[in-house]
Amino acid sequence: MTSPVRVAHALVRAASAFLSALVQGPPEAASGRVPDAPPATLALQLRSPGVENRCPVCQARFRGARICSHCGADLEPLMLLTVKAWQLRQSARRALNAGDAERALELALEAQGIQSTESGEALRLLSAWVNTVSAP
Repeated sequence: MTSPVRVAHALVRAASAFLSALVQGPPEAASGRVPDAPPATLALQLRSPGVENRCPVCQARFRGARICSHCGADLEPLMLLTVKAWQLRQSARRALNAGDAERALELALEAQGIQSTESGEALRLLSAWVNTVSAP
């Protein structure tokens, strides 16, 4: 590996570890969780900084229940999209750790297309930068 690529790889590992630490936390027990969601995934994503999760009908905050407590709207489709975007960002972080910047960029772009977040944008920018630095 050339020196700039080593530095970029070290930065990716450090940034990935940092971003992973930001999203990890204690699982919260909540009624009405999305079935087949990874443990605590939804609870973690719902309280992530920069993520605004509100009912699209009445703008009340939602915290893991499938039905809005304020207006009764079905929030499950939004919750499933939130989980899918979170999973894609996690996969992008793993791809960066493995040194596959091109795949990480694809995953980060897909996640941002589903649900745009500040951490997702940071991940996308990092992936794009590493992709250009490590390009032949």
